[in-house]
Amino acid sequence: MGFFATISRGWKMSKLSMSVVKKDPELIVYMFISGFLSLLAMIAMSMPQYLEQAWAIDAEGKMTSQYMGFVFLGYMIISIVVTFWNSAIVANSHIRLTGGDPKFMDGVYTAMSKLHIIILWGIIAGTVGLLLKILNQAAREQKGGAAILAMILTAIGAAIWWMMTFFMIPHMIIEGKGLGDSLKSSKKMFFKSWGENITSGLGIGLIGFFFMAVIAIITFALMAVLGPLWYIGLAFGAVGIAITLAWVNAAEQVAVTALYLYSKNGVMPQIYQDLGMDHFHMGSKNA
Repeated sequence: MGFFATISRGWKMSKLSMSVVKKDPELIVYMFISGFLSLLAMIAMSMPQYLEQAWAIDAEGKMTSQYMGFVFLGYMIISIVVTFWNSAIVANSHIRLTGGDPKFMDGVYTAMSKLHIIILWGIIAGTVGLLLKILNQAAREQKGGAAILAMILTAIGAAIWWMMTFFMIPHMIIEGKGLGDSLKSSKKMFFKSWGENITSGLGIGLIGFFFMAVIAIITFALMAVLGPLWYIGLAFGAVGIAITLAWVNAAEQVAVTALYLYSKNGVMPQIYQDLGMDHFHMGSKNA
């Protein structure tokens, strides 16, 4: 009973977090800026290889050490960009969830004030993420049981890292803690409300997947109906999926902030209570 109640509460919180994003559309704009800057960095990373520039690709067609260093720098920049705008979302979410009315620049100013720690954490998170990606790729290149074992160990490592760092940004940005203290607090807080953390993330992901599936169906239908003007349908699909991804990612950060406040205060933010969710109990507030 308790397990299914946890699933239900996490699913409910997912929908409420998405409704919070509707109240503050600047959060979606934050995600668009983050995505655009990350895309620019990815293009910059890939162009030397695409153009087969001598400093990037040697005579055998392999990446040079200079280019590998350039790619690593690009990954770090992307990680810092994502961390910065996620921090801005958490800052604005915190204002909204504690009764304030955030403005567009509030989150940006808060993130800028913590830029030094955001850069440090972005580098650490980016390095760990890149190492996990390399290990996963190496595991796929193995054969037989060794490949399965390596992939399982890599997945366990990624899961442990995700759990330990789930609340890193709220502790860094809202409480102003250093990296070490934030990591300790994040780990402790995650295991305090682990069920809601996992199910809220799954719930938001499933809702986003549903919307993207609907958009994809409509897109293919439009492309078939429009004939020579098929590109209009494709453009509709691209814009729709981009908005959905931004909405989902913003909602995930809102959920993290809400869970952070719940873990700190023992009660859900008032906006969640107004929508029928109090202390992770469903239904009316008197139930």
